[in-house]
Amino acid sequence: MIRRLSLYEFFFRACCFLLPALSFLTGAMVLRALTLINPLSQDYVYVCVLLSLVWIVCTAYFRVTSVEALFLDFNGAQNCLKSVAWTYMCGFTVLFFYRHASFSRLLLGTSAVILLVGVLLLRRIFQTVVRYADKQQERLRVIVVGADAFAQKTANNLKHSAWAQCETVAFVRIPGQRIEVEDDVPVLELDELTYKNITHFANDMVIAVAPEILPAMSNLIEQLKGLAIPIRLSLDFGQNVKVRDRFFRIGGTHMLDVRIAPSETISYVVLKRTFDIVFSLFAITVFAIPMGLIAIAVKLCSPGPVLFKQARVGINGQVFQMLKFRTMNVAPTAETDTHWTTPGDSRCTALGALLRKSSLDELPQFFNVLWGDMSVVGPRPERPHFVEKFNKEINDYNARHHLKSGITGWAQVNGLRGDTDITKRVEFDLYYIQHWSLIFDLRIILMTVFSGFFAQHSY
Repeated sequence: MIRRLSLYEFFFRACCFLLPALSFLTGAMVLRALTLINPLSQDYVYVCVLLSLVWIVCTAYFRVTSVEALFLDFNGAQNCLKSVAWTYMCGFTVLFFYRHASFSRLLLGTSAVILLVGVLLLRRIFQTVVRYADKQQERLRVIVVGADAFAQKTANNLKHSAWAQCETVAFVRIPGQRIEVEDDVPVLELDELTYKNITHFANDMVIAVAPEILPAMSNLIEQLKGLAIPIRLSLDFGQNVKVRDRFFRIGGTHMLDVRIAPSETISYVVLKRTFDIVFSLFAITVFAIPMGLIAIAVKLCSPGPVLFKQARVGINGQVFQMLKFRTMNVAPTAETDTHWTTPGDSRCTALGALLRKSSLDELPQFFNVLWGDMSVVGPRPERPHFVEKFNKEINDYNARHHLKSGITGWAQVNGLRGDTDITKRVEFDLYYIQHWSLIFDLRIILMTVFSGFFAQHSY
């Protein structure tokens, strides 16, 4: 019966995923009734499919379709608004580059409003229905196999779940286990469990698997499999190990994610990459003339190539060639790859010093973003020589390579640029990785625009 609760989530998600199409049709019917014009054409079918796909990603990312969040999340309405906003922002961005047909902005705006109202209304209806159904049914009666502190913790979590409503009717002591559970629930011995004496007072069984009983799991499950109720596992990985919610199988090996990078999530792969492509194309278009003028100036001011290419370490430790406008006199690679730039560095040209101070030398990196080597926002990429050095000196340094490197980052907008405290920079980079979101990226971009040019430590 515990697993049957997941059906609630299935139906809720199915209804949510249908909302964009229903909103579009409702908006079209409203406009047709008010204006006597049929606003729909075949092109709108493609728009509807596009919005539906983006909507699925956004609602999953903001946990709009999670039944548990439906009852526990106090920011539910805000997350619904974010999902609608990002869905239509992505939709409008794609339509901006699609010139084969014109679309009614009134219809798109109307459908967005209907979608927001619809998802808020659906959440309220679903909350009411689930609560009503819960009152009509008795609480789930669960037997927890185990009698230690973790078994008690498992029972407490089941009891206080916002929507599972489970009641622990008995604990079962595993041979050799010390009893550490509360006295108000009976504790049975393993040999007391039979088909006849538990089916009348329990619906489900949960084995609280503490680390010390793992070796006995095979025999334990063998003893319990003859019972006529479903059996689950509740796993205790210890105090310092937090697992993610992803369980998967490779061959015959079952695995749980303990630590995953945002780059493994759909929101990062799809939304961030889409944003990077759109933003880099926009930036290259806007700065095309300034970049052309800078290229001419660099060529005239000193001998050597216009662009400076340097090996940097990016996502998953992959090395790529990062582009910059050349700001220094040509020097051997061994020197440029192993030395920091210092204030008043004699290697800088007069124009180069200005470009570095204003960060205009970084503009060619938008091509790195377009090619997929970098992102607009992320930890700044470092040279292989320094990556090897810092990885030996700083704990968890390589964790900053779980995301693509960026043109700007959380450390940079907080004043940590150039030859600054590397430990502090890593701390800010890891904070960004742990709290990544597209909203966070936009915040960093705005901070870069308003405070990034002529910033301290730019030399």
